[in-house]
Amino acid sequence: MKRIYWDTAAGTPVDRRVLKAMMPFLRGISSEALAKEGNPASIHKEGVVASKAVETARAKIAKILFAHPDEIIFTGSGTESDNLAILGTAEMATKKHIITTSTEHKAVLEPCRYLQKKGFKITYLPVDKDGQINLKELKESLTNDTFLVSVMMANNEIGAIQPIKEVAKIIRHYRKNNNRRLPYLHTDACQAPRFLDLNVEKLGVDLLSFNGSKIYGPKGIGALYVRRGILLAPIVWGGGQERGLRSGTLNVPGIVGLAEALTICEQEREKESARLIKLRDKLIVELKKIPNLKINGPDSQADNNQGRALIDEKRLPNNINFSIKGFEGEQLVVELDAKGLAVSSGSACSSHDLANNNVRISFGRETAGADLNRFIKSLKEIIEKYKNLCYNKT
Repeated sequence: MKRIYWDTAAGTPVDRRVLKAMMPFLRGISSEALAKEGNPASIHKEGVVASKAVETARAKIAKILFAHPDEIIFTGSGTESDNLAILGTAEMATKKHIITTSTEHKAVLEPCRYLQKKGFKITYLPVDKDGQINLKELKESLTNDTFLVSVMMANNEIGAIQPIKEVAKIIRHYRKNNNRRLPYLHTDACQAPRFLDLNVEKLGVDLLSFNGSKIYGPKGIGALYVRRGILLAPIVWGGGQERGLRSGTLNVPGIVGLAEALTICEQEREKESARLIKLRDKLIVELKKIPNLKINGPDSQADNNQGRALIDEKRLPNNINFSIKGFEGEQLVVELDAKGLAVSSGSACSSHDLANNNVRISFGRETAGADLNRFIKSLKEIIEKYKNLCYNKT
């Protein structure tokens, strides 16, 4: 039976077009491989070829972000990009206050907790039932000691899209009114490139993290946008690559693949978003017919005239997160996996009582309408199998 992979928020396969772009830089795959296998830090022909490929990729990424090429720093992952943004600014800061959200990825939360142990004050903003922060609370949390605000662009669990432009506006006004350059605004955008505009000028961000593994690019490659004028301390020391901010021999095939993957995302973003929104909402309609099932996060079936626009602004097109009373999320994930359906389970973010009970679906480019019927059929079979045991839980 064909397996259905609905866990693209965790990782995506490498797009064939991306692999094709990477192939000349992978040893033994093409006749040009040896000539393109050089270390980009070297000054011989092979090194120059590799360096040119890196800088071409950097320029392509910068163009999509409406940034300058020298504002793009290559890293080994989205996690490393987040760590560099947070720990790198903290090392250079004379202030000791960071504002973030309670539902950030661990790549943001863990460095914040590390800094907390070092004496930094961290404010963790709560989120509402839709997974969004309260902008008034953000505004009231800003102090003269705040040097960084880190708010993710889109949540990896319930797909909640944060109002980054509004966050940036609040920070700009605070800077102006207090005659300060701080705080900086960082956003973890790892879940965003397939569906959201990454124009850093429109967003108003100072630092932006993303990676290849969530956008049909290679794993083990990430990038951090750093606005000109922002000083960072490196968290990896060595040969001084990437303007001294990220030492280590550059992953040329990965960098080329990241640029190609991001380019494809940008070209297909609107069309793919519209396609997946239709599938997402169709499945939500069927899920809501199941007794004791609750959709977590923004509800696309809101009973008001603004419901349609509201959900598309607040939730990623490919995300559905639901819970069924009496069922543990991992139990459902295992049972669905046995039926050839790959989904995941994690914190539902917006509700403590659902923290261990949710199932996350994240559609991909391979998702087809026929997959929905198979999922609903399989889910109903699982519920029927365990309903006497699970529904009687207190």
